Amino acid sequence: MTVTVSLSAELAEFVESKVASGEFASQSDVLAEALKLLQQRDAHNEPSLTSLQDAWKSGLESGDFQALDFSALKAEARTRLSKG
Repeated sequence: MTVTVSLSAELAEFVESKVASGEFASQSDVLAEALKLLQQRDAHNEPSLTSLQDAWKSGLESGDFQALDFSALKAEARTRLSKG
């Protein structure tokens, strides 16, 4: 399959430098590797996104929230720390 892409001058130079260094045999190889890494990143991030969405939904379904009184929270923490 042939796909034509347009790159900024900076990206085109980067691709060319990878080929010139001998790290890749062709421009296509550079782009194929870049796309493979993008797929891996997306696959890695998908479970995290799903977990966050599930946690958000669970929080919404847990009922009304109450405002947190930070002064009372700090006082309780200090009391617990002082008791050891």
